[in-house]
Amino acid sequence: MKSSARKGRARVAGASGQALVPALLFLLVGCIGLYVAFNSFQMTSAKIKLQNTADAAAYSAAVLQARDYNFSAYTNRAMVANQVTAAQIVALKSWIDELDSTYSTSQLDDIVNGIADHPDRWNTPKRIGKNDIAPVRAALDALLPGVAAGIGSLNRALSDAQANYHAAVFSAVPDTADAIAQQNQPDTRVTAGYFISDRNAAQLAAWSSYTATVTPAGSLGQDNFADVVTDQSTLDGFIKNRNSVRSIAPNFQQLDDSANKICGANSTFTINVTHDGGTQLRNDKTGWESIDASTAHVNISCIGPLEAEAGFGGSANGNVTTYMTHPPFAAWQDWEGYGGYFNFGYQGSETPGWQVPDAMAEQFRIGPGPSLDFANGGLLPYQEVNGIQRASQAPRITIEVTRNSNTLVKTVGLHGGGRMEVKDNAVSGAMRALSSANAYFVRPDETSFGRSIIGGLVNANQWARADRKTEYPSLFSPYWQATLAPVSDSERQAAQATQMSTATQAKQQ
Repeated sequence: MKSSARKGRARVAGASGQALVPALLFLLVGCIGLYVAFNSFQMTSAKIKLQNTADAAAYSAAVLQARDYNFSAYTNRAMVANQVTAAQIVALKSWIDELDSTYSTSQLDDIVNGIADHPDRWNTPKRIGKNDIAPVRAALDALLPGVAAGIGSLNRALSDAQANYHAAVFSAVPDTADAIAQQNQPDTRVTAGYFISDRNAAQLAAWSSYTATVTPAGSLGQDNFADVVTDQSTLDGFIKNRNSVRSIAPNFQQLDDSANKICGANSTFTINVTHDGGTQLRNDKTGWESIDASTAHVNISCIGPLEAEAGFGGSANGNVTTYMTHPPFAAWQDWEGYGGYFNFGYQGSETPGWQVPDAMAEQFRIGPGPSLDFANGGLLPYQEVNGIQRASQAPRITIEVTRNSNTLVKTVGLHGGGRMEVKDNAVSGAMRALSSANAYFVRPDETSFGRSIIGGLVNANQWARADRKTEYPSLFSPYWQATLAPVSDSERQAAQATQMSTATQAKQQ
């Protein structure tokens, strides 16, 4: 019995270590799996970070693109406002010159002094008016040329700033994208030479041709900037039409008298003065032109109605020495301004240059006099979307970022060796990622569909159109934003072909 018990214990003791072998094998397999999983996780994390870095770099480039277009829009709007100011200055100069001329001595005074029984009824108020406007005339004569030159210089600076900013954005995109890439991942950079490579040539061409510098001055035909400047809602009434009746209080330009010494008893001698005037942009957009003229409507009972020139004045800016395009003969086109304006505000004729008041025609023959702003008058170059663009998206900008393989796995000691070595299979020892982005224009209407768009945009209710019209992209409205965009198949194929070509060259070396 004792011997049998000892044998049983011996058998149990001999089998007690048999589970250690499978346990060790399981532990080994688990360690290998953990090792592979750990390295795979590092590789996957590196790829995700690389793509995120490419997205950040591409988005930053699109932000620059949107800022470029918005900067042009803001400066275009500023130049529109300045052009309205320039037109106001030209209008004021013409108006004050005509007013001074009307209150100055003229042939009309000789008629009054020779025929009217009480000429002081005309001459005294006229002298008072002359004295009253004298300080105004002196102040405007001193002020307006300097203001006109200042407005023109400011417009020139805005025009140059547009062009310079636009050029700077092109040169800044590669460096900005590279800086953003390195801030997101210090081991990452934009692929060297990518922006000047053949792969990116078509994209750069589309981007550079999407907008253009337009030079309106000196050309006939339609122009976006001129359309905005001369719009009825842009120009105020003083610029467009200064027609008025001067025979009102304080009675400076009217006469109600008799002419008994010429016509006999119970005769009448009346004068009423009407004023016509306006400011136009020349059809060739080289400057603003103004004419103001007053006509005296004389009625002498024994002679009948007569018309006489009471006074006239004119003004202009830009490279304009005469109102006539073919002096000394005036064509009807010379009376026609841009945007449908003609006859400088005179509404008594429906044909440019036909049956206009003699005083206005006389000023036209004389010309506007010295230009208030010869150097920078007229419409200056500006940036605008090239052609008619219906799609809201600007050309895409694609960024390729590169990260060397030896920086992907931070735990270098776990690379392994032999069959256990974890390889990233990166071409030429580098991993690359592509991302595209672009600026886009959006200003929805206020229809039910538009409201659905508005709901997804920040503060969109503050800049939606109230007229329920969809606005197409332009560089007159600063509603450009940035967004990521899908990378095209052609760009992916080009990137793959470039990588394979690089790998082949490396093997040959």
